[in-house]
Amino acid sequence: MVKKAIEVLDEMLKYGCEPDEYSFGCLLDALCKNGSVKEAALLFEDMRIRFKPTIKHFTSLLYGWCKEGKLIEAKVVLVKMREAGFEPDIVVYNNLLNGYSVAGKTVDAFHLLQEMRRNNCEPNATSYTIMIQALCAREKMEEAMRVFADMESNGCEADIVTYTTLISGFCKWGKIEKSYELLDAMIQKGHTPNQTTYLYIVLAHEKKEELEECLELIKEMQKIDILPDLSIYNTILRLACKLGETDDVEACDYFKEMVGRGLLAVPQYGIMKDLLNSLLRGDKLQLAKDIWSCIIGKGCELNVYAWTIWIHALFSNGHVKEACSYCLDMMDAGVMPQPDTFAKLMKGLRKLYNRQIAAEITEKVRKMAADRQMTFKMYKRRGERDLKEKAKAKKDGRKRRARQRRWGSRNRKADTL
Repeated sequence: MVKKAIEVLDEMLKYGCEPDEYSFGCLLDALCKNGSVKEAALLFEDMRIRFKPTIKHFTSLLYGWCKEGKLIEAKVVLVKMREAGFEPDIVVYNNLLNGYSVAGKTVDAFHLLQEMRRNNCEPNATSYTIMIQALCAREKMEEAMRVFADMESNGCEADIVTYTTLISGFCKWGKIEKSYELLDAMIQKGHTPNQTTYLYIVLAHEKKEELEECLELIKEMQKIDILPDLSIYNTILRLACKLGETDDVEACDYFKEMVGRGLLAVPQYGIMKDLLNSLLRGDKLQLAKDIWSCIIGKGCELNVYAWTIWIHALFSNGHVKEACSYCLDMMDAGVMPQPDTFAKLMKGLRKLYNRQIAAEITEKVRKMAADRQMTFKMYKRRGERDLKEKAKAKKDGRKRRARQRRWGSRNRKADTL
């Protein structure tokens, strides 16, 4: 709310409350970090009339210009800072290094490193990591490793961020073996990798569809007491579902472990849906039930969408009676089924001639609808309409994909000719 903050500053003057250096400094810093560096520059000039700027004020402004990629303006601030009697410190230099590196001006960045040393401001791990990160982003891995070597030769010890940056760079460009070498070197130097370090390697294996390697990596993590985070769990489960490897109990165990650690929430419903459908397509009904029992047993707060995923997965894979049974459980838990879920189950039960379960579900839905002050007739009509619309959308989607395949086939034939 930067605009509002400026208005408050103006209000202070109207009421005879003179803003002090701290007030200006806070606003200046906020403007620079918020991408409003032009407004910050105007405020800075206004502030200079009233107060003597500190190195922190100059640093904020320099950071703002560097963030915007305005390196000429950043250099002007550096000149003004020196004119005011301040020599740049490590924070100022690192801001400039980041500006040069992000802009791809690696030569200027190297020159700045040399200038830092000449001015008795030794580059720290952050200084080198900034450059390494920029080089990794441009697939200049050999240059990144040269900076890394230069870092070590100058007695600056790489930290976990430096190693993770290099590992992510090699993984991004498909050089997984090199990332393992760095991982080993990192551990030997006494630095414990974190979950993010391992995530980059797991994602690289996912790209190559190497599930076994992912599972082995998790075992290595656990040996040094590092538990997978949500991103790693999701990657493993996503790949297992894609490869149809959910008959391997290991994938299900990782999901249960994730649930047991309280990590299942709305954003993870997608991976839950993929896993349950994959199990049911592979005729692993009991394993799918075990997964759902684990979710319920661990006390996860489930909304109507979670129940719908499970019920629709059962229904879509031919387990109509089980779907109805869990629908009753859902209503016993105080969650009312969505109208199209009710319509779908009724349609399936009609085919099975199972009037008893249909009547039981209908009666409970009627009561829940009445409690929510809605008519059962309207609820039922809406469900039938939604079901038809979804069926039509699905049919249209199949037709569209079929057309795309035909056009693709024709284009390939034309290319061959």
